[in-house]
Amino acid sequence: MARSRTGFWLSVPVYAAVVALCVAPLLILLAYSFFQVSFVAVLKEPTLKNYVRILGSETYRWLILKTFGSGLMVAAITAVIGYPVAWFIAKRVVAAKSAFLTLLLVPLYTGDLVRIFAWRMLLGAEGVINTFLMAIGVIREPIGALLFSSLATHIVLTYNYLPFMVLGLWLAFEALDDRLVEAAADLGAGATSTFRRVTLPLTLPGLVAGSLMVFVMVVGDYLTPQLLGGASGVTIISAINDLFGTAFDWPLGSAIAWTMLAILALAFAGAAIVISRSSLGKALAAGEA
Repeated sequence: MARSRTGFWLSVPVYAAVVALCVAPLLILLAYSFFQVSFVAVLKEPTLKNYVRILGSETYRWLILKTFGSGLMVAAITAVIGYPVAWFIAKRVVAAKSAFLTLLLVPLYTGDLVRIFAWRMLLGAEGVINTFLMAIGVIREPIGALLFSSLATHIVLTYNYLPFMVLGLWLAFEALDDRLVEAAADLGAGATSTFRRVTLPLTLPGLVAGSLMVFVMVVGDYLTPQLLGGASGVTIISAINDLFGTAFDWPLGSAIAWTMLAILALAFAGAAIVISRSSLGKALAAGEA
């Protein structure tokens, strides 16, 4: 009894910090989303006009779809690249596994701005890539589409968040029992059938978790589209920033932010359902039961 009371009082500061730093700001943001702006004053009269405005605005709908589309695209690209990399580190590397994982995380040791400007030096008109291609005679003039374009944005987003996908998949491959793959081969299953019926279902939780991490971080990325996207760098996140910082329309910005949070919550719920219905999720549920 005394231990339970001690544990309770020790946890109180943690819960208080979570409420003060996470829950309370979100609730304030939610409250503001039901207000309106008249000139420079905020009218604190509850209304749904901000949400109606978002649904009725083709611009906001397009920016939301564009932002989430970028998240899905980068998540898919990182999954295709990260799946074999994670398999190699988990199943083929033995002695230098920690070294490979450390090298994977090295780019994250630098700041976002450092990585972004490094890529600008690579992709610019006078950057490394264009200079090299002109030097060997492949092109006669710089390729302008390499920088300040959607292509540059997605290249750097993939580079920035690939480690998170690999880490999620690596954990799934580490938990994969090789005897199951060997049993499938002994029973006559080919490589494709073994992958589809054994490897993929058992690593699906890691794939979903990695995809969700990448998706959320891409959707919330502000600097990369702004500094590398050029005219295509406008996202719903930059629109929220402008509403709070330039237009001073905090209620509309709050409503858009909560709309994004609601969509992300649905994505989390969908991911939880996929994981719970996977073979590994059912096995964990059975073990707890």
